[in-house]
Amino acid sequence: MKTLIDTIATALKNAESLSYITNTNIFVTPDADIIPYSCSFPALGIKDGPIEYRPLTNIRREVTYNVDVIIYVKLTEGETPITGQTTPRIYGVLEIASDIDGLLSENYLSITGMEQAWLVNEQASRTIGYDELVLQQKIMTFQYTKQEDRP
Repeated sequence: MKTLIDTIATALKNAESLSYITNTNIFVTPDADIIPYSCSFPALGIKDGPIEYRPLTNIRREVTYNVDVIIYVKLTEGETPITGQTTPRIYGVLEIASDIDGLLSENYLSITGMEQAWLVNEQASRTIGYDELVLQQKIMTFQYTKQEDRP
């Protein structure tokens, strides 16, 4: 899981399609509702999810990793936090989600043995609050499957 999380973070930081999100605002988080104090927006959190094991033989297994990518934007009036706006340019959670899906779906991230990489769930966006800062948040779950030798 560590390699997968690190590789996803690198892919998000290096993506031309996400150049509107600074690298310091892409981070690994222990919880979807925890963001660094120094964060500005839009921002992306990466959170490890469940790991499923399916035995194939006495020495091989199929491993399925779930990873959440969490989108954070400042809550403003109207539909802007959801759909974005053109002038001045503000990205909404739906636009950002589309860019992330285009980057990570079917992207095996050059990880040896990776066989599947899919967006399997996209939660409805929701409003979360941090003292005087209120955000719109959207969680996307990606699933990665590979075969590996059992330890």
